Amino acid sequence: MRSLGFIALIGVASAGLIFWLTRPPAPEPTRPEKESRRHPAPPTDLQAVNRHIGQSIAGDMLQELNGNSSPARLPLKGKPLVLVFFRHDCDCSLEFARYFWAAMNTSKIKTDWYFVFPDTSEQISGFISKAGLSLPALRDPDSRLAQRLGIAKSGCFILVDPQGKVSAIWPGVSLEGLRDLFSRLSLPARLPAGLSGIPQSPTAGCPL
Repeated sequence: MRSLGFIALIGVASAGLIFWLTRPPAPEPTRPEKESRRHPAPPTDLQAVNRHIGQSIAGDMLQELNGNSSPARLPLKGKPLVLVFFRHDCDCSLEFARYFWAAMNTSKIKTDWYFVFPDTSEQISGFISKAGLSLPALRDPDSRLAQRLGIAKSGCFILVDPQGKVSAIWPGVSLEGLRDLFSRLSLPARLPAGLSGIPQSPTAGCPL
């Protein structure tokens, strides 16, 4: 009887060892998806920025990313100017950057572009490196210019005429917004490649 019990014990132990060696791998724990702050711009955003169209910002001061903290006037060079408002730690801004970069490269004969951040030069440089795109950037410390124009979220962009007057403000990135921009610049309505996935209606990102 003892022999039978010992043999049974050996059998149970062997079965357990075989199961442990041949068990399927445990599934990796799923990581919670990062919450996106990208959302359609509500009509109130459009109403807020529309009140500022026609303002002159020729005297407003921004900073270049050259280590010089002294502010400089808006870089008006005899052409219209497009300013895109971003922030360095916003994933929405990273997504939007490729849409604006494609539009910039198609329209740069007609207009100058700058991407405006409230962040430090180091943070902005890190964002540009992460985006992997050549983005001419300026600093707007404490979002002073953005606030003056009623702009509170990343992805908003404006068109400034050669004299420094705000001609148009879009409360978020969209296919129709870029078409409107191209129309105002007298460019062909056909938009460039690289806009796959762009929102159809104005869409904004993180608060500035």
